Amino acid sequence: MATLLKSILQRINGGFLPSRQPIGPILQISLLVALSACSSDKPSGAPKRVKLSVGEIQEISLSDRGSNSMQLIGTSDNEEIVAVSRPDLAPAVDTLNRAQPAKAVFQLKGITAGTANVTFTEKAPNDPGPGQIRKIVSVRVSAK
Repeated sequence: MATLLKSILQRINGGFLPSRQPIGPILQISLLVALSACSSDKPSGAPKRVKLSVGEIQEISLSDRGSNSMQLIGTSDNEEIVAVSRPDLAPAVDTLNRAQPAKAVFQLKGITAGTANVTFTEKAPNDPGPGQIRKIVSVRVSAK
């Protein structure tokens, strides 16, 4: 990544600009930020932390991107500790006219004491593989 950025900056500074003046540091930093933002498909930052008791249910909502061709999936890395499900919701009456993007709602239920990670991914229905990670939640379940 660093060598790619260095070669791009050398080419830009080395004569591809008509005035042959070096690029300012602000433009170099902007280019670095733009390239580093595009290089990762994992969400930035630490996973969100959720605390549950055994038997407790908490809802997590994710904004839907408004595309019917993509599906959101929630999976737990240890289903003996945390169960992930989607509540059965009645469809909206005005399904044809949506002013705001819909939210996908998931339910996390504490099964036994322990810690598990819940990963929310987005993918097309027929695509193989896990899909693109949208959010990771670290769930700690404690005994009542």
